[in-house]
Amino acid sequence: GTSAGLVLGYDLAGLDEGRTPTQVFRFYTAGDNDATVVADDEGFLYAAAQNDRPNHARTQEVGQLQKLDPRRPEHPIVWTFQGTTSEGQGLYGTPAVLDDVVIITSAQGRLIGLDRSTGQVLWERTLGGPAWGSAVVVDDVLLIGDCEETTFHAFDVANPRVAPPELWSMDLGGCIEAT
Repeated sequence: GTSAGLVLGYDLAGLDEGRTPTQVFRFYTAGDNDATVVADDEGFLYAAAQNDRPNHARTQEVGQLQKLDPRRPEHPIVWTFQGTTSEGQGLYGTPAVLDDVVIITSAQGRLIGLDRSTGQVLWERTLGGPAWGSAVVVDDVLLIGDCEETTFHAFDVANPRVAPPELWSMDLGGCIEAT
């Protein structure tokens, strides 16, 4: 993913023999793709973007999160999530894929669980402020910080299809932007 709104894929076969990689996939989101593009166990890609061009037709078309099938480069969109509409908002953090759920955070402080197959919202929680870092899951515990109340949260995601209960939180005294 690039800050110019591109998701690119390359065939690296032959790299160890000195051959130049060949571009095999190109998708334009029109957003700033600060988050890492995530691949799931079936080879689908999840690309999150900021909404830094809210009036751009492509931004309106593809939203801030896309599930892409790189095996179909001409028509890669499986589903999209249009989560935000105001400039500077959107998804800064890398999505987490946990079982059949995609978990995202937003600059508006939303923590959202989406059905991996359909992109439909399964649940949503509101954090104390913008969530610019990436949601990280360790041993069925989702960890995420916010940037208003400066709180670091831990949620129980043993069943990721339901809104996760908060296990604990702590004030760290400053904006938490990093993963």
